[in-house]
Amino acid sequence: MRYERITLSRQVREYFAAIGKRGGRASRRELTRQQAKLMVAIREANRAAKAKGLSAPKLSRKHRRILRKSRL
Repeated sequence: MRYERITLSRQVREYFAAIGKRGGRASRRELTRQQAKLMVAIREANRAAKAKGLSAPKLSRKHRRILRKSRL
């Protein structure tokens, strides 16, 4: 199947470039050491609960606050 090359106006190309740049920035995040350790602990707790047939444990307010912080 052959495709025709479509030419876009300069404004449209700039618009798509701006959308792409913004999306890439927003999807990246840096975790603190504390956040990363907490996420691993949560994952392990969820695995253990699932293996025992239980529901996932609830997060405390302290842990939710730690996970919400970001270093952007």
